[in-house]
Amino acid sequence: MKGKLRPVGSPVPFPRIRERQELPWAAPYHTEFMGSGTEALSLAVAIAIRRHSQVSTPEVIIPAYGCPDLVSAIVAQGARPVLVDLLPDCAYMSDTWIREAITASTVAVVGVGFLGIPERLEELSGICREHNLFLIEDSAQCFPPASAFKPHADLVVLSFGRGKPINLMGGGALLVRTELAGQAEESVAQHPVSVLKVGVGWLIKRLVFNFLMRRLPYYVLERLPLLGIGETKFHRLVTISRLDLPESVLQAGLRDFQLRPLIHQRYDTELAGLEARGWKCLTSDRSEMSRNDLQQPVPLLRYPVLAPSKDMRDRAIATLNSAGIGASAFYERTLPQIDGVEAEVEGRDYPVASDFASRLLTLPTHENVTSADVTLIGRILLSLKEF
Repeated sequence: MKGKLRPVGSPVPFPRIRERQELPWAAPYHTEFMGSGTEALSLAVAIAIRRHSQVSTPEVIIPAYGCPDLVSAIVAQGARPVLVDLLPDCAYMSDTWIREAITASTVAVVGVGFLGIPERLEELSGICREHNLFLIEDSAQCFPPASAFKPHADLVVLSFGRGKPINLMGGGALLVRTELAGQAEESVAQHPVSVLKVGVGWLIKRLVFNFLMRRLPYYVLERLPLLGIGETKFHRLVTISRLDLPESVLQAGLRDFQLRPLIHQRYDTELAGLEARGWKCLTSDRSEMSRNDLQQPVPLLRYPVLAPSKDMRDRAIATLNSAGIGASAFYERTLPQIDGVEAEVEGRDYPVASDFASRLLTLPTHENVTSADVTLIGRILLSLKEF
């Protein structure tokens, strides 16, 4: 097949109003739509800081492996990101290191969902309650958020940007626990509201964006060096705004997500023999979430596996990309190793997170992945041998 299968991302759906679906978190949370997921997280941090107004230099605990936007959102509020290492062979933060990191200046812990796999929010909630901290669920990579069904988090962050579970070409949301909405109102109200207009310009942008996601256009796009497709970069957050998001746009995104195929289940079958060769499929750690009351599984954003070694991971990525499959190392490094982030965080070693970053391989799970693609991926990975 000509071209290249993109690593992540679903097309932007056409906004037309049909049946209105209630938001799955409507009962326990109040929703504020925001300019982006990063802005939503930054506002969540601001709310947590306001609750601990006596703290001069507030601290927020995050995983040592993650998106640099986590750091951007925190430092934009004048707070200090405090990194903690992971549990072995997964993206979960270590309970032990979280407890070690808590000080009198800590205001919140951010539990970050990973490619559709939510953090262990019940455990984190217990720790936060012990120390009177806010628990923020960063569900930018997970939909629906785990707290929609068991509302452990005080605040929940969603993202509707490119490469996220629901792609609206931008925007995000902050979900505030209903009983906290009054406390959060002052922090929320100080930010201006921008309006998303679904006019001719937006519709043309949608058509162009969706076209560029096809195999041949993406193949060409990826080879333009100035675009930096797939690079992990640190960007400072300059402005925060709320968003007037048309209901038709959001409802189209919800409907599109519900119709998406469960590609990760095909991988589960095709890659079943990998673990006997020293690999680990991270979906085995995934708790099932629901699309609805039937408790059906939901799509993963990407399919994550850990290779036996960095060398094996790197060879797998090279071979898969040569075969037209957009495999990725994702962030590839821990946060202190990303340019621009090192100045904002404590630059010590995080050995478990470093090992995780060096061996992680992600595979595409969007609706354009075919059975033939999954078979090809399985054949390539199963053929690789350690030197």
